Amino acid sequence: MKRNNTHQMVMFAMFASLTTVMTLLFRIPIPNAQGYLNIGDAVLLLAALIMGPAAGFWVGAIGSALADMIAGYAMYMPFTFLVKGLEGFFAGVIYKKTGNTILAVFIPALWMATGYFFTDWLLYGTAAAVAAVLMNILQGIVGAVIALILFKILDPIFSKR
Repeated sequence: MKRNNTHQMVMFAMFASLTTVMTLLFRIPIPNAQGYLNIGDAVLLLAALIMGPAAGFWVGAIGSALADMIAGYAMYMPFTFLVKGLEGFFAGVIYKKTGNTILAVFIPALWMATGYFFTDWLLYGTAAAVAAVLMNILQGIVGAVIALILFKILDPIFSKR
């Protein structure tokens, strides 16, 4: 069955909302740095794999920036919008071009850690950026693994529609 615009809009809204919820629901503060670990990356990566690069961008950008606003990290919102949006976009592009789910989730996860390294460096300096980088890499890896597992389970369901 061909996906119509209403279906696409509902899917986008669901994934953006889930990104926000999963970011806020499973929050672990990063010691010695600003921010927190979360599993919102898993949802935005999954959205990119299922719906493509544009949806990956907007789900990551809107869902994650909204979570920053709700969690009291408004100073991160513009950076998160760009970093997480590009994470989703890169995942969608890599998957669309290669069909390789592993590359499509792990390369963008590393981009996310790099993007936040520069964000923390700009906002707080080198020490904070260095202190947070390993935790951001861990968050990216955990999100990528969860996205791979969920995609393996859900892709047959979504590809039938």
